[in-house]
Amino acid sequence: MRRIEKISLILTSIVFISCNIKYDKMKWLKDNDGDPIKLPNERGLMLKDLTTNYKLIGLKYSKLIDLLGDPDFVDSTNSEIIYKITVHYDMIDPDYIKDLNFKFNKDSTITSFEITEQER
Repeated sequence: MRRIEKISLILTSIVFISCNIKYDKMKWLKDNDGDPIKLPNERGLMLKDLTTNYKLIGLKYSKLIDLLGDPDFVDSTNSEIIYKITVHYDMIDPDYIKDLNFKFNKDSTITSFEITEQER
């Protein structure tokens, strides 16, 4: 990642930390319209409100889908679903990815969630 891109990513991260907006399902779904997710994005800005003000653990899988829409990735063998929050591309390949990962049990109840970040 070039120096200017790193500075831009850092500044955008500061904006994410300082600017949080309330969760809005329509905005959440719109931010995942199939195009590459750009910085800043509304999902990133809603993440804090979603994870602190909504009871996600203990929620049934179907209710989570009602709340957040279809996940970007489902791994039924590991009982995990993933929602993309941020993807930053360096030309073709992503160089920064932020996801919201949920684990669920055999009864389809959400047991945990975590926010993961990968920088390549």
